[in-house]
Amino acid sequence: MFVTEEEAAAMYARACRSWYGVKAQSVVNSQIKALMAKGDRKGVAAWRQVASAITSETPPAAAEPDHIGLFG
Repeated sequence: MFVTEEEAAAMYARACRSWYGVKAQSVVNSQIKALMAKGDRKGVAAWRQVASAITSETPPAAAEPDHIGLFG
C-alpha cells in the first residue's frame, strides 16, 4: 500500500492529537524549532506538514453512544 506524504502527515497528526491532546500543536511546534536549530530542512518540512494537518483537522467530538444500552 502506498501512502503519500500528506496522508502520512495526517495520520501522524491524529496520533499526536491522541497522545498529547490539546498540547499536540505545541509539541509539534517544539519539534519544528528543534529541527530548525539542527539545520534539518527535510525534518522541518515533514513536521510542518504534521502541524498543518493538526490545525486543519477539527478536534474529535465527544464520544456519544450511537445506541441506547440495555438499561438506558
